[in-house]
Amino acid sequence: MLDAYSLWELSNAEKQKYEDWMTRILTGHTGTKDARNERINWSPLTKPLSECTVGLFTTGGVHLITDKPFDVADAHGDASFREIPNDADVSDLTITHTHYSHVAADQDINCIFPIERLRELKAEGFIGYIAPRSYNIMGFNPDPTHLIEQTAPELAKRYKTDGVDVMFMTCG
Repeated sequence: MLDAYSLWELSNAEKQKYEDWMTRILTGHTGTKDARNERINWSPLTKPLSECTVGLFTTGGVHLITDKPFDVADAHGDASFREIPNDADVSDLTITHTHYSHVAADQDINCIFPIERLRELKAEGFIGYIAPRSYNIMGFNPDPTHLIEQTAPELAKRYKTDGVDVMFMTCG
């Protein structure tokens, strides 16, 4: 069954929805670069989830209160990342992002960064392990060139070093 999802072609309706969204983005943010995937790749698990190390990643601008905030004033965005240890207390986390409403996440960070839910899944034996740290970005980056060419490869290397088998990703 999973092999059926190895290549997921976007429907015409999905393509049109994306085109409409990009038109709105390009109107509001000059200098935005359109970099899209023509297909979604799927990698099936090679072992049970109960044996996997799960990584956590968000574009929601989540970071430790003690970290340097993301640069929300830069018209070109901020392609840097922040590291959060998996044992961080949620009261030590904050959000620096101005391009989505994070009112609910300010009340419960698990809405955007579900670290406590992953801890519960690990305690229940549903997942094997949680990666020792997460790496998070602020998703507002009108020109994703730096993200694609530098940030993403660096983060992929770090998650691989940490033995991550599967990623849980959320967007801001």
